[in-house]
Amino acid sequence: MSKSITFYSADGNNHNRSADMTSNITTTYKQTDRSFFEERSLPQSVHNDFLNAAAETEYEISSNTRRVYQTSFSLFEQYCTAHHLQSLPADPRSIISFIGHQKELLQASTGSLLSKQTLTTRLAAIRYYHIQAGFPSPTEHPLVIRVMRGLSRNHHRQVQNYDQQPIMYDEVALLIQAIDQQPHPLLRLRDKAIIQLGLQGGFRRSELANLKVQYLSFMRDKLKVRLPFSKSNQQGVKEWKNLPDSEPFAAYNAVKDWLKESQITDGHLFRSISRDGKTLRPYQISDKVTSKSSLVKNSGFLNGDDIYRIIKQYCVKAGLPAQYYGAHSLRSGCVTQLHENNKDTLYIMARTGHMDPRSLRHYLKPKED
Repeated sequence: MSKSITFYSADGNNHNRSADMTSNITTTYKQTDRSFFEERSLPQSVHNDFLNAAAETEYEISSNTRRVYQTSFSLFEQYCTAHHLQSLPADPRSIISFIGHQKELLQASTGSLLSKQTLTTRLAAIRYYHIQAGFPSPTEHPLVIRVMRGLSRNHHRQVQNYDQQPIMYDEVALLIQAIDQQPHPLLRLRDKAIIQLGLQGGFRRSELANLKVQYLSFMRDKLKVRLPFSKSNQQGVKEWKNLPDSEPFAAYNAVKDWLKESQITDGHLFRSISRDGKTLRPYQISDKVTSKSSLVKNSGFLNGDDIYRIIKQYCVKAGLPAQYYGAHSLRSGCVTQLHENNKDTLYIMARTGHMDPRSLRHYLKPKED
C-alpha cells in the first residue's frame, strides 16, 4: 500500500505553512511496498524545492469544496467515535452503517430525508480524506457501490423534490423594483449589477464573487468578461463571455454605473459596503505566503455566500417564494431564458461555459405554445 503526503488534516488546518511541515511529510510519506522507487533519504538541499511544489496541493480543490468535505468528514468522524469505529482508515462496513444512519435523517428546514446527492457528497469527503492520507478508499468497495446504486433507485424515500427555480425576465423585473427601494446608491447600484450580470452571463455565485475589474472589457455594443478559472475550466484555459448590450436587463450599463459610483478601478468587482450603506469597506488582498505568522487576511469584497444572501434578501422583498430561489437561480435563468429566446444549444453553451450539452437539460422548462 502506497501512502501519499497529507497536507490538510480533517480539521482543515493547513500544515503546509507550519514550521513542522518537513517532519509531517517525512512521517506521512511512507511506503509499505515498493510500488515506486524511493531514495533512502532526501538531501537537505532539495527540501525547500519539495515543499514549494507540495504547496500547490492547496489548489487541488476549491476552498468551498474543501469546506464541504471538512463538514461531511467531521460528521463521519463523530459517527465513528460514537460507535467505537475507526474513521481513517475505515472499514467498508462502517461506511455502509454511516449511510444507513444518514439516509434516515430528516432535514430540519423541510422535514424531508437527505437527498442521494447529499449522501454522495458525504462519501466523496470520506474518499478524499482517505486518498489524502494514502489509504485506498473504502467507498470503492463493491458493497458500498451496491448500496448507493440501490439508494438511487429507491423511489419510496421522501426527499426534497425541487431544484432552485430559474430567475428570468419577469422575476428580474420584480427584483429590480425591490432594489430601487434601496436608498443608498452604492448598495442599489452594486446589487443591480450583481443580479443583471449574474443572469445575463449565467455566472455561478463563486464566479461573480471572484470577478475582477481587469477581467472586464466594455466594447461598443457588448460587455466582454474573461474568466481565468471556473468550475468547468480548472486549468486556466482562456474563456470569454460576450454579453450584448441589446438584451433585456443587459449588464453593460449596470456594471458601468456601479464602477462609476464606487470608483473601483482594480481588484474585485463586487465589494463589501459599510453597515450604513455609504462607503466601501477597506479592501485588502495578500499574495499567498509560506509562513502562517505572516498571513494577511483578505477582506473588503463579497464571497459566494454573500451573493447568495443578497439574492435571497431581494426575493423576500419582491414577494417571491425565497425557498425556491438562490444564487444558482441566475445561472438556471440564463439557460432557460436564452432557450425561450430561441437561441440554439451552442449559443447557450458559449454563454454559460457548459462543456456538455446534456448538462443544459437540467435547467430547461418546457416552452409554452
